[in-house]
Amino acid sequence: MENNKEKIHYLDVHDFGFLMPGFDDIIRLKKIIPDFKITCFTIPFPKEFFQEENQKHFKVEKYKRWAEVINSFDWMEIGFHGFAHTHYEMSCNYDKTITLLKASENMFKKIGLHYKKIFCAPYWQYSYDSLMALRDMGYTVALDRNHVREVPEGTKVFIYNHSLEEPFPKLDKVISHGHLGHSKNVANNLESCYPNIVLNIPSDAKFGFISELTDIK
Repeated sequence: MENNKEKIHYLDVHDFGFLMPGFDDIIRLKKIIPDFKITCFTIPFPKEFFQEENQKHFKVEKYKRWAEVINSFDWMEIGFHGFAHTHYEMSCNYDKTITLLKASENMFKKIGLHYKKIFCAPYWQYSYDSLMALRDMGYTVALDRNHVREVPEGTKVFIYNHSLEEPFPKLDKVISHGHLGHSKNVANNLESCYPNIVLNIPSDAKFGFISELTDIK
């Protein structure tokens, strides 16, 4: 029988944020797996803020209260998922990347949200200049396992080895990747993959944070 106590699970999800869907799906996993931990790649200023149904709810004070709740969870860590999560946002020059990173950091500082310097570009779209800026700003960069690309020397990266809709691999270190919310192009959203997770990860499983996986390339 496989010794599950020697296995460590690392789980990241994309598209986390204030007024974004999927928070309840995270909470129900925590309720059944005591050592559950998750890294949430979070959008500081998502375009969804401008949808009519969300406009009336977007108040800075509400955003700050949301941040207080998230900060209270020692089993959750926050990384960056771009600034507004638009296509080609990080396919830009060095200076613009620095501006976007500083704007993202300032947004989280303004609302008091604790974060780690880990970054995944929206849609995995990086320019080489943006990767250099991320390296120089001290970020660990998430890369798509399906399109692993060259990065500047000295860049800290991590690459997932499992997508949540797939059978779980028999590895000591399982780095799982998923999404929150629903999209016709996304098979690994947390809600749809919930049965796969709870049937294959025992309740006494051990978890770690993505920030603990830094490699130097």
